[in-house]
Amino acid sequence: MIIIDTNIISEFMTSPPAAPVLDWLNAQNTLSLYMTTISIAEIGYGLRCLPAGKRQHLLKERFAQFVTAAFGARVLPFDEAAARLYGEIKGYRKEIGRPLSDLDGQIAAIARVREFSIATRNTKDFEECGIRLINPFIPQA
Repeated sequence: MIIIDTNIISEFMTSPPAAPVLDWLNAQNTLSLYMTTISIAEIGYGLRCLPAGKRQHLLKERFAQFVTAAFGARVLPFDEAAARLYGEIKGYRKEIGRPLSDLDGQIAAIARVREFSIATRNTKDFEECGIRLINPFIPQA
């Protein structure tokens, strides 16, 4: 199972998405792909920061439809089990001199508690978190 990080989801809001990402996605079993409520929050914030108007409204609507169509019930929350693991992950990263943002820490905890991989462009953000990482921007051999 794979959690799609915010930056990969954002890639599909551009037109067209990068070819390696599209190729990677097409090679996956759709039912093995998940997103988190953290990514919904991050993208929602980004959309809210756009100038108010028709474009902002259209992108908000398109994103809501995308989440429902692409993921349905495969949206993972930051639950109690992830919350308990979050402190360990974030504390360890600080201890080794590689601080982790709160949101990335939450995504990492969600993935690790479920033993899921994370697909992200920013693999360095999740290194040393005990998670298998995939970078869809790098063509797979």
